[in-house]
Amino acid sequence: MDLYLLSVIAFFLVMAIFLIVDRKNIEVNNYVLFMRRTQRGRGLIERISSFSENFWNKVGVVSIAVGIIGMVFAFIFIGSIFTQQIFGPPTAEGPALVLPSPSGEATARPGVIAVPFWEWIISILVLVVVHEGMHGIMVKNVKSNIKSLGLALFVVIPGAFVEPDEEDLEKKNWKEQIKVYSGGSFANFCLAFVTFIFLSFAFLPAFTVQGVGFMGYVDATEYDIDRFPAEELNLTSPILSIEGHRTKSLEDFRELLDEYNPGDEIHVETMDSTTRLQLVENPEDPGKPFMGISGVSTTHALDSRYRDTTFGGLLDFLRSLFSWMVILNIGIGVMNLLPVKPLDGGLILESLSERFFSKRSDIIVKGVSTIALLLLLSTLAMSFIA
Repeated sequence: MDLYLLSVIAFFLVMAIFLIVDRKNIEVNNYVLFMRRTQRGRGLIERISSFSENFWNKVGVVSIAVGIIGMVFAFIFIGSIFTQQIFGPPTAEGPALVLPSPSGEATARPGVIAVPFWEWIISILVLVVVHEGMHGIMVKNVKSNIKSLGLALFVVIPGAFVEPDEEDLEKKNWKEQIKVYSGGSFANFCLAFVTFIFLSFAFLPAFTVQGVGFMGYVDATEYDIDRFPAEELNLTSPILSIEGHRTKSLEDFRELLDEYNPGDEIHVETMDSTTRLQLVENPEDPGKPFMGISGVSTTHALDSRYRDTTFGGLLDFLRSLFSWMVILNIGIGVMNLLPVKPLDGGLILESLSERFFSKRSDIIVKGVSTIALLLLLSTLAMSFIA
């Protein structure tokens, strides 16, 4: 049996054993959410928040701006995607569910992106801890109380939670409330930025070479074709060159490909192999050459010195892990700011509307939340059937 799959099964077994052994201390909500309250971590949050009140005040001010701007951006973003799906080309993409895959390979299908299990689980765990930790720091910064904190498991997603004293928080002014609500996503954006800088300037240049990667194959059956060339040849690794010309970026790849016509055979070098590939006509752009790959982007391939070595395997895993940490922290951070209660964006909207439109606050919050939720569900549904 595949060792990767065995490690995934082992993870679920450990989770099941933990739930059984500690069942007396675990709260179960709706059969899918398991919560283990604890006092561990409270002292750390209090020490961090008391490190420099002036520093955290400044962080809070920036967080408020990011939260409000992010809420507006998230609403406009999901609205623009909906508009593109309705009035744009048939291939317009929308949001996707990001789910764990029991294999070590990432795959992309309409409406779903499957991330290698360990990259997904570690990224989500770090994301949630950072998100909730910042909520806790901001709660203490505004001189409010942390009601409880602990560990959580939603179906198979491990994480943590910090629950503020809502009655006490409601007594705070709107700026202090938004400081708490926006802190989580702001922390996720900061983590994504730091991880991206580390990847770009420290990790990747030392161990990898640039190439063009892709998430998966275009579904040829939608065009009454069995398979497109890339799938026929089982191309899976980043493309390093076409006809001997390096493809260091997505722009390089597109420029090189445009030099050829449908029916031409080209020499393609990937990280794992070299092959001859016959281009076909792009079904969405007649006359243009097409390989049949989707989710194409600039990526990095492990340097030949480290390939097929244990050290190289570790480097490749870390590269993949850090890349997904950037993607997930940005994506989930933005979606969390969507103005839909009980998401943080919905709570930010509620605080703002109560401050500036107190008489119509309920109508505004319910109306905007309903529209945003319908837009999100509609774009997601259309992504599945695209």
